[in-house]
Amino acid sequence: MLTIQAPSKPIRLTPHALPLPIPNRPDAVGPLRTIFAGNRAKLLLTYGLFNFENLLRLSQPLVLGLAINDLLHESSFGLLLFVGQHLTHLLIGSLRQMYDTRIYTGIYTDLATKLVVAQRGREVGLSRVAARSSLSREFVEFFENHVPLLIKSLYSVVGALVMLTFYDRVLVPICLGLLLPAVVLNRVYSRRTFELNRQLHDQLEHEVDVIDHGHEPSVRRHYDAVASWRVKLSDCEALNFGTMEVFVLGVMVLALLRTCSTLTASPGDIFAVFRYVLMLVMGIDGVPKLVQQFSRLRDLTQRFQRS
Repeated sequence: MLTIQAPSKPIRLTPHALPLPIPNRPDAVGPLRTIFAGNRAKLLLTYGLFNFENLLRLSQPLVLGLAINDLLHESSFGLLLFVGQHLTHLLIGSLRQMYDTRIYTGIYTDLATKLVVAQRGREVGLSRVAARSSLSREFVEFFENHVPLLIKSLYSVVGALVMLTFYDRVLVPICLGLLLPAVVLNRVYSRRTFELNRQLHDQLEHEVDVIDHGHEPSVRRHYDAVASWRVKLSDCEALNFGTMEVFVLGVMVLALLRTCSTLTASPGDIFAVFRYVLMLVMGIDGVPKLVQQFSRLRDLTQRFQRS
């Protein structure tokens, strides 16, 4: 057991109660595993709802295609199916978002409290503790925003590929061609954003001290430096995105040429196919955000484990 003396009375923390694991880990897996283990039931419930929500989203192009084909044949069955699918998706999504807000605010409150107590008990400076307690929000945001983004991207890529096999299997290898440039570009992007995030976090850890001194030139230099690192991160993201979109454009052109050259394709089928291609592309477009967040969490993990 570890006892930390607070101003009022001792606070006893077991190793499992600490917000972040103490062993030297160069990655963010340890802290994320700790947070997940402490909130397993709540997180599994919200991810279960999100999976159901994504299954409904994945069915939308199919249902819309059926609605178009049925309406062209003077039938309303497909339209009613689309209305039912959309309303169900709306209901599940709204309930999940309301639940998410409640559980993630609670998780952050618990995490920030334990982090501040543990860091002050190790006599870490006030400025660093203040910055780290704020930055620790990013671990909660990973579960709140980036795990759902990962799930959504998987449904978009894998689900779209599965659905495309029912329309035209030739489109599958065409779309799979996007994976090679995505892997290469995001590998380079990961190394670059890790270094940029490290520099940004170094600057943010001194923010309270800069504000406390209140010296105008120092304050100006601090916020100019913060802005500079954020601009560099944004430029890096834009370059990665723009390069990837060149490959995306090529795949979309090939998919359009292939689908529209098939004489037996109905209007609803053409619409559905192109929607699934767009869904796959949007899934791949979400990968850089995940890469950058992992880079940020890797640096924060190393930062929290040192004085």
